[in-house]
Amino acid sequence: MTQAFRPARARTIAGAILCVCGLVGITDSHAEILIVTTPPGQRALERSNKAALQGDGKLAAQSLAGVPRNHFAGADIRHRRCMLRRFGNQAVAPVWRDAGDPFVSDVLSLYQNYWWHALMSPPERDSHGRQLQRDLSELLGEQTTIEDWDAIESRVAAKLRERGYYSQLGVTPPLRELMIWRKQESSLHQVALPEGSHPVQLELLNDFVTRGWSAYARCDRSSNGGWATPDRLYAVGPAFSEGMDNDAFRASLLGHETQHFADLKRHPNLTPWELEYRAKLAELWLSRDSLARLLWKFHRDQGDDEQVPHLFANKRVMHALHAQLSAEGVTAESDLRDVSPDILRAAAREVLIQDTRAREAAASLAGPSR
Repeated sequence: MTQAFRPARARTIAGAILCVCGLVGITDSHAEILIVTTPPGQRALERSNKAALQGDGKLAAQSLAGVPRNHFAGADIRHRRCMLRRFGNQAVAPVWRDAGDPFVSDVLSLYQNYWWHALMSPPERDSHGRQLQRDLSELLGEQTTIEDWDAIESRVAAKLRERGYYSQLGVTPPLRELMIWRKQESSLHQVALPEGSHPVQLELLNDFVTRGWSAYARCDRSSNGGWATPDRLYAVGPAFSEGMDNDAFRASLLGHETQHFADLKRHPNLTPWELEYRAKLAELWLSRDSLARLLWKFHRDQGDDEQVPHLFANKRVMHALHAQLSAEGVTAESDLRDVSPDILRAAAREVLIQDTRAREAAASLAGPSR
């Protein structure tokens, strides 16, 4: 998440997949009752999800408010209601959150207050981040603001661990991150990638207090699925409700994050969007049942802002695949879902290999660093 990395403390996070329904309806004596959400409702959900991932909660709510309630069904109605209450025109800042432990409650409340203000006013997110820095410094008992974010986060994480909680802090662009969980299990995996196989240690995380700002921005409808550090991978258990024996886990978590794991060692200076670009190509190469869904997601959720690396990388992936297929004489629709899966996977592998060659050539020309 994937979809999220700073070289000092790696935290590349793959985004979870959002699924919405098609249209079926029945009519009773009073009104049409939808069994599933209508196409306009689906499109509103997609726009809202994209806006939320870009750090704009107000736009996410407006996208849903612009389509009448009767276009939504089931869980989509509840999601729309939550988003309008949280980020709509009548929304107010969140109240204090009781997490069962005073320190955990204080930390969570400070972050949720920061998230809400930053999501409601994206141009002022840096100002709200500085306020969070002051608030956390005060919570840690300091008379003046701790200017080093790593120092703040290390102290917060240590205090959480003393209380039996694991945590992940830092930045998942464009906002500062906080995940807190209670259970963690380790396992070893051998993961095949387009350029070779890698052994990795996986930490499976469960019993969450919070799954971070991207979950908060979407009323917990979805969240980041995991991230990579230089020595292991982390998987957010609740993001994989269907278990680990499927494409969502094998390709979108293990494959995607192991590509990050390999790149952190081989290409340590990659920017966040470059890490995502390469991981998404590996993810496509590994995908089978989920390939069409991934292509639609990459086609639908594109962006031009490098500070939102997942969406920016999606656009670059689709552009590179079109260029590669064109060079091979393959014509394709804009979403690429009319291309043979085997041809598409081979193209994704070739684009990744070409990217590696270009980076190695550039590094060779630059010579050894001083």
